[in-house]
Amino acid sequence: MRKLRHVLEYLAYLAVGFVIALLPRGAAVWFGRRLGGLYLIVSRRSRQVARENVARALPDHPNPEGMIRESFRLQGVVAVDMLWSRRLNEKSVGRYVEWEPSAWQALQEGLATGRGVVTATGHYGSWEMLNLAGGTLLPRSTVIARAFDNPWIDAQIKRGRERTGNRLVYRENALVKCLSALRKNEIVCSVIDMAVVPWQGAIFVDFFGMPALTSSALPLLAHRRKAPMGFITCRPVEKGRRYHVEVEKIEVDYEAEQKDEVPRLTQAMSRALENAIRRHPEAGIPCQLAVGDNTRCNDDQIGWKHIAVLE
Repeated sequence: MRKLRHVLEYLAYLAVGFVIALLPRGAAVWFGRRLGGLYLIVSRRSRQVARENVARALPDHPNPEGMIRESFRLQGVVAVDMLWSRRLNEKSVGRYVEWEPSAWQALQEGLATGRGVVTATGHYGSWEMLNLAGGTLLPRSTVIARAFDNPWIDAQIKRGRERTGNRLVYRENALVKCLSALRKNEIVCSVIDMAVVPWQGAIFVDFFGMPALTSSALPLLAHRRKAPMGFITCRPVEKGRRYHVEVEKIEVDYEAEQKDEVPRLTQAMSRALENAIRRHPEAGIPCQLAVGDNTRCNDDQIGWKHIAVLE
């Protein structure tokens, strides 16, 4: 029965993806915004969670309801772009993703050290567009990701994510593969807001004034390899028609003790994500902040902080 469900899901994925990939950019953006707006209307729970999260994290926002509506609309575009982006190649992706000059410079300076570069990001803006754009302009990146439950869909998405030259690895043995990539002076990247628990290397950091479990894997890699580190985002602009890539440098004290520096860097990553949300909260997903103890945080919770947040 499960295999049949996977087959049906895969066929639906192919059919919907084929249609969306045929849409011109304007139509894809229009459809995505309407899809996100519709989800906001029909999902009472998402509206409630979004309002609670915004009240907690951004209590002084001048127009929380308007920001929430725009956030859902932009995330609708981001969701559609997971399928629409399959029509892009190395030449065309540059029309829709622009790099902040300082971001490009920061990554080039990091690669000039010969130790590779460790980059963190979050479920903020578009992970798919960042992956595609990075693969067209930068040396090969090793990207840590979570596999989809449906193996046929997972294989299809993996091929799409790797088509511009990046390497996708899953959590199992990911650190070993990332260390190998850094030795080759490549880039390593992962989202930091994935569900993790202490025995998977998670530690508590402050996030919007709340203790939150966050993976320390990337800081460990940067400190051990003495590699430069940065936080990278790819946020939608022009109502989702384009994306803008920015990098915030994270200074690493290679001489500090690992037991002290790794927690500090983990906090710095979380603070960089928090700062990005404060600057452009509409690019996040305020309806899906994982709140509660770590027994209620699972791999289906993604968003502003895909971690366990303890009240």
